[in-house]
Amino acid sequence: MRKSVVLAISTLLLAPLGLVAGCGQIGGPKSAGQPTAQAQAMQQMLADVNQIRTYSYGSGDQASAQAAADDLVGWSGQIATLFPPGQASVDYVDMSPSRAAGAPGAMNRTAVALQESIRSGNRALVTQKLAQTEQNGCGFCHRSP
Repeated sequence: MRKSVVLAISTLLLAPLGLVAGCGQIGGPKSAGQPTAQAQAMQQMLADVNQIRTYSYGSGDQASAQAAADDLVGWSGQIATLFPPGQASVDYVDMSPSRAAGAPGAMNRTAVALQESIRSGNRALVTQKLAQTEQNGCGFCHRSP
């Protein structure tokens, strides 16, 4: 009798767990844990900025910095596609519609100026343009107004 009581209680306690578990997708979505296209773009842009920073600090080479700047300009041209202004202000709670609309242009302008400074070979100018890119390009979205 004791065994049947324990079995009945166990069944009553565990049955709801089985029902709840059945409501979700078994194993989660296939994309779970994978970075989004937006996250991958941000990671690559950060890697480009870090490569350029290495050059501005004097330990990197101009060719690598130029390649990173070229890549950064390319990515900056894709921001409006990756973060459509009408949707970005909905998806990101701190992103106003005007901020989302202005971000692609701000990033592109500063990235192009940075790219041109690297072509000059003047590391002091590169450092200045890198700071402007981080402040006014990347910072257009990633810094509070």
